[in-house]
Amino acid sequence: MDNINYYAVVVSALSAFAVGGLWYSPFLFGKMWLEEMQLKAEDMQQKPSVFIVSLVFSLIAVFIIADLLGPKPELFHSITISGLIGALVFLALGITYQFSNRSLRHLLIDGGYHLVIFTLFGLILGSWH
Repeated sequence: MDNINYYAVVVSALSAFAVGGLWYSPFLFGKMWLEEMQLKAEDMQQKPSVFIVSLVFSLIAVFIIADLLGPKPELFHSITISGLIGALVFLALGITYQFSNRSLRHLLIDGGYHLVIFTLFGLILGSWH
């Protein structure tokens, strides 16, 4: 872990919040996601701890990917590996969503978000040396 670019890790983790803010906004998939969750926008009152824990989880995920990729990974390799990890997350959510009777649309929203952010992690880690 000595060769990890910590700045790239932090920026990658923060990028998950930027993408999530847009992804789950009314401009993209927020309205559909609320419908899938059977919630109204006014029902969404998140505690600060939700954001803190999510940031910690994102940091851990990016650290793991950075460690797997090694120092100064080639951009295409970094994007490919991170995208494949995102695909695994998507598929794992798909299994869980099947057993919890969630819709394909819900999976596409949540799983798509993870696929995009993990691929973005690879883009940042692979291009920042």
